[in-house]
Amino acid sequence: MQSELLSDIFNTAIKSIVSITVLFFITKPIRKKHIAQLTFFDYIAGIAIGSIAGSFSVEKDAYYTTGLTALIVWGLFAFAVAYISMKSLKARHFLDGTPTIFIQNGRILDGNLKKEKININDLLEELRLKGVFNLADVEFAILEADGEVSVQMKSQKRPLTPDDMHIPTRYQGLTANLIIDGSVMQENLHLVNRDEKWLKDELSKRNITSEKDVLLAALDTEGGLYISMKGNKDTDERRILG
Repeated sequence: MQSELLSDIFNTAIKSIVSITVLFFITKPIRKKHIAQLTFFDYIAGIAIGSIAGSFSVEKDAYYTTGLTALIVWGLFAFAVAYISMKSLKARHFLDGTPTIFIQNGRILDGNLKKEKININDLLEELRLKGVFNLADVEFAILEADGEVSVQMKSQKRPLTPDDMHIPTRYQGLTANLIIDGSVMQENLHLVNRDEKWLKDELSKRNITSEKDVLLAALDTEGGLYISMKGNKDTDERRILG
């Protein structure tokens, strides 16, 4: 009895490891998508693949061949749909849907709300979530294919920008992370035309003897080096390099 129980536990553990491994590779292409960005088919396929993996892990009568075949077929079908959607605009519109205009030139399009089964209260809630509390300030509101509502404010209600005021600005690009959790990012150092000797010199100027003590070191496009230490060591600092 005990040996049978141990055998069941071992078999379940192995099946779970196999299904998790297969799931990892199947879902890898969509892991960077936010849940709201998933298409309807992505959502359905995800539920089906997860259900198959769960059943395969715990059901005694589920064979490796049938379980893995089902997972792979669903995964390949999802890849095929994504590939077709990427290559064909018509297929993309059919599979992913198209944006629907809810507000156009400040006027609510009631027919489009009914088409998408959205009532006025749902629309007002979506606008509030976007920080818009006065519908009269909205020029366009569009329901995107992923279910998000995009809002364009009327020109007189948009925040002022330096361009509106004809104020010149300096270029500000991405900050390069040079050290993350004690590990030096060699590729990022190369991208900003720096080397590890330069980085160690900069750390030494701040009495930091090892990069292992650094939680984050980042260089911005103006030459400012931001350093945050691990634990309670020193406070964060930022210095403009000459």
